[in-house]
Amino acid sequence: MASYFILFYVDRLLVYAYKSRVMKNKGSLWHDICSLSLSLSLSLFILAHSTAAQTAVPLATTTAPVHREVSGRVAFSPGGGGIPLILAELEQARSRVDVAMFYISSEALVQALCSLSADRGISVRVLTSSDMETTANRPVLARLEEHGVAVYVVTPPGSGRLHHKCAVVDGQVVLTGAANWSEAAEQSNHEDVLALYSAELAGEYLAHFDDIQVNGNRFEGPPPSKVAHRPNSRIPLPPRNLPGMAATADWARVYFTPARQAILDDLLPLLKNAHTVDAGMYLITDRELMDTLAQIASNATVRLVVDSIAVSGRGLGDLQTLWDAGVQVVSFHKDRASMHLKAVVIDNRHVWTGSANWTTTALDGNYEDVLWLDSPALARLYSQKLDDTIAESQSFETKALDLTAPDDSRADSEFCVELPATGPRTNFTDLGRVPFPAFEGTGKVVYLPDEEMQPALRRLIQTARQSIFIGMYVFSEQKSAAPFTEEVIRDLEAAARRGVYIYMVLYTPPSTADRLDEHHSNWAEQLRRAGIDVRLALPTVPLHMKTIVVDLSKVIVGSHNWSEGALSGKRVYESSALIILDGQEPKLADFILSRPTISDMRSRDLWRQEITTLRHLVQSGGTARETLLEQLENAE
Repeated sequence: MASYFILFYVDRLLVYAYKSRVMKNKGSLWHDICSLSLSLSLSLFILAHSTAAQTAVPLATTTAPVHREVSGRVAFSPGGGGIPLILAELEQARSRVDVAMFYISSEALVQALCSLSADRGISVRVLTSSDMETTANRPVLARLEEHGVAVYVVTPPGSGRLHHKCAVVDGQVVLTGAANWSEAAEQSNHEDVLALYSAELAGEYLAHFDDIQVNGNRFEGPPPSKVAHRPNSRIPLPPRNLPGMAATADWARVYFTPARQAILDDLLPLLKNAHTVDAGMYLITDRELMDTLAQIASNATVRLVVDSIAVSGRGLGDLQTLWDAGVQVVSFHKDRASMHLKAVVIDNRHVWTGSANWTTTALDGNYEDVLWLDSPALARLYSQKLDDTIAESQSFETKALDLTAPDDSRADSEFCVELPATGPRTNFTDLGRVPFPAFEGTGKVVYLPDEEMQPALRRLIQTARQSIFIGMYVFSEQKSAAPFTEEVIRDLEAAARRGVYIYMVLYTPPSTADRLDEHHSNWAEQLRRAGIDVRLALPTVPLHMKTIVVDLSKVIVGSHNWSEGALSGKRVYESSALIILDGQEPKLADFILSRPTISDMRSRDLWRQEITTLRHLVQSGGTARETLLEQLENAE
């Protein structure tokens, strides 16, 4: 409303000036100009104060055009209709389809593009990344070319990649979001697919496609088949109910990377003035963006959900910093699924989404699209999606650094009291490999085919008299029945009951993203209660053994992990051997006992604390590592 009044006063000022000049009434002209100038100043003052009081932040000065009143639809995965929405829009194509896609493998979408080109004579262009030129993916590109699709493999200058997940239909509809065109994107991952209906916005995307095609090469596949480009004038009727949910944006703006500074020029002021920020980000490593989230967390409610991959490596320390600053961090962990969104909702109004992670490489090296949409309706839909994703995720609290001193009150009273004592770690600097010299022995070797491995293992456990030493890379849990694994567990528990000492060391992954992290902790908890001395290897040194030593004289060594597939001999092909020595060899026990392990195995809580501390320590460097070591020494 204030903007309307300003335009009104300016208009009246010009009219009065013109009339006064015609009438040659200089006094009237001066009086009118002064009056209207005062009114204009008052209106500007009202506008400035009313705008500051609103949630919406005015558009920053940038070269990116603004598109008003953009209608759209959004579909969320898994199972929310992302691929069906794309298919529905492709089906309406009449003249051309332009695609820029990092990865495409969905049979339905590949077939749709082939059909548009070959059966309906529609011009189809696909720009894709060099990742699609691998042996496994080339057949998809060859199939598209064979059906008349113009395929270009595009590589940005430097080390960047084409990372788009977007398309334009008939120069009218933009399809974008975080989802690659794959079955996993629809069925497993948390993704968004956004359809925006704006010829002007579509024109920006097409101009960008033309620009980046310059850095591409035509894919050298088979020539188009004879059935390609067979015109078909049939125009399909639009579907009555499009997948997804409808919403309109008051305005939309798109940025095409590399454009980090332009994006930050608009995004950072929004964040710094925000009251609420909800973010779903597959990866976040950009220092300026992370510092901004940490800075605003003291005055704003900031929630961040990341994929489990973001918790590994250096990301662990970065997320710890955000957590310490008050950001509510959670991570999504699920086997064969990802939290793949790159979406942010600010003050329940502004939605930022697209293909770009919050990394410097994405914003300043790759070809990506980043959308800024002013839309309370879309913000509600994205916030609900983030709420649902957060509900499926784990709080970072389980991965956060805990420097409280371990004590006996946190020990598990259900663990067998006859197990060797363990306690807090006192050495946080010597975490490397421990060499072991080679030695020789005499005896005989028997090859174990897959189907004979588990029966041979059970016989050794059942006949053990003194000791069993085990080093195992994979001891997996099964979602369904696992009779072969269960038989081995029963044999181990029976051996422990009859007084056989069993020592088992299991691999510890460097990150919680690996499902073995949870599986091996579960086995350690269960078997230590059964009197089996289970230890977890240090996460700093990979343990890849598949070795069992019984009574210091019988050894099974090879490639068989303790998974149902390997133990059953039916799902995988492995190779192991049974070695029967002429006499006992104590060095076999020395070797397994010398593998570095977690010091404090008194409870799951205590060994998880130590593992988390070691992971943080390994991923830190420089002064951060020195500070952490000093804190650990003071906590002892």
